[in-house]
Amino acid sequence: MLRTRNVLLAASSLALLSGCVSARATMLVPGGQQPPVPEDQVTVYLRESEVPSTCQRYALIHTAGDVDMTGETEMINAAKRRAGKIGANAIVLGEVREPSGGRRVAAAVFGVSKDRKSQMVAYRCGDAAAPAPASGGVGNGS
Repeated sequence: MLRTRNVLLAASSLALLSGCVSARATMLVPGGQQPPVPEDQVTVYLRESEVPSTCQRYALIHTAGDVDMTGETEMINAAKRRAGKIGANAIVLGEVREPSGGRRVAAAVFGVSKDRKSQMVAYRCGDAAAPAPASGGVGNGS
């Protein structure tokens, strides 16, 4: 019994330390999703102008995570995972919106969420992996 409690406590502590980012997709193209793409094969671009013209807008990826437990890296990785699951092989980073000071106070007093949020555009670039980003991109596996 004690061992089970310790295992559950360790697992929940690990989950808190690693942060939790939710990512969901809103499809932009009719006809369903393509076969999944491994997360490390999803290319990250900083600007839409860097995306090759052969790529098609595929979905919007919405991410959210508690400001005290997540960073932008976790949000990007969650977006890459979600994009890959729906068959996209590139994303363009969007602006990360931080919660306001008032929202942080309300979170402390009333327990409401204080999530940082972002929206990114996912692309499908042909049947192969997305081309390497132009200068300024963060590339694969970053």
